[in-house]
Amino acid sequence: MREPERPRREASRRGFRLRFAVSLALLLLLALFVDWGRLGARLAAANPLLMLAVVALATADRLLMAWKWWLLVRGRDVTLGLGAAIRAYYLASFVGYFLPMTVGADAIRVGALARAGRTAVLVASVVLERVIGALAQAVLAGLSVATLVSLGLGAQMGPGERWVLAVPVALAFLAFPFTFPAARWLAIRLGSRGGWRGALRAMAEQYAGYGASTRLLCLFFALTLIEGAVPVVIHYTSGRALGLDPGWTFYIATVPLVYLVARLPVSIGGLGFLELSFVSLAGMLGVGWTDAFAIAGLATALYLTALIPGALVYLIPAPAVRPAPRERLP
Repeated sequence: MREPERPRREASRRGFRLRFAVSLALLLLLALFVDWGRLGARLAAANPLLMLAVVALATADRLLMAWKWWLLVRGRDVTLGLGAAIRAYYLASFVGYFLPMTVGADAIRVGALARAGRTAVLVASVVLERVIGALAQAVLAGLSVATLVSLGLGAQMGPGERWVLAVPVALAFLAFPFTFPAARWLAIRLGSRGGWRGALRAMAEQYAGYGASTRLLCLFFALTLIEGAVPVVIHYTSGRALGLDPGWTFYIATVPLVYLVARLPVSIGGLGFLELSFVSLAGMLGVGWTDAFAIAGLATALYLTALIPGALVYLIPAPAVRPAPRERLP
């Protein structure tokens, strides 16, 4: 029965090895153009308090992600503790970044909390989280482009190019409210069938139910915008820790765009791809290769340090949940 799983596992392992090779190749490419003496001097003189502040910011960012997702799940009247949501989020972050699993980080997060009557809500919340996250990232990327234009780098962009960038974002926001009736229509079309159709119907019903929670959706979108701005602060603080301060506009113009590009599934957690994108864009704004690599490398290293609790969660199993005692009839 499990024979068909082997090809999928092999394909997943091959995909992981390919992404690992891409990350390694990009990091080696970056290393070829780094002035290691200058980089070593920057790191040796780095401010330890500001580096600790970066770890604290990265930890706060991870906790914010878990908290806002918890709010989304609880919005469907599911009894889920905040501690359990945080634990699942850290576990998914660690597994998704480091381990060649056959399923993605989102599936790990759902699997860590799944139980009868909850799985459909968890899956629906993750889908909605990704949709709103893409909208928020598009807004932040638009802010980056606007900043690049104001800095003169995008001065060659005419009205036509700007409309090409703005129209898809506007259409995405206009289409978003219709995803809820579309999910409800899908649930009706699937009927009362069992198996995977029944699971899909339950997920679609839960997703459609979010359409009535306007305040929750607005709050979640606002929190997602804040979450998307945290990497800007992390890179700014990393730069200050290294004695580099190209200004806030530099980070606003680069980081959201870099994180949007790093979403492409071509490397491990964006490793290598993120740094190369940041260094390349920074060079266009007058920041040297080595200095930009130092900022991006330190920010990445400290962010990974903040994921250490995910390793502990992975190694230490969750305590068993005891079933509630049955009430005795009089």
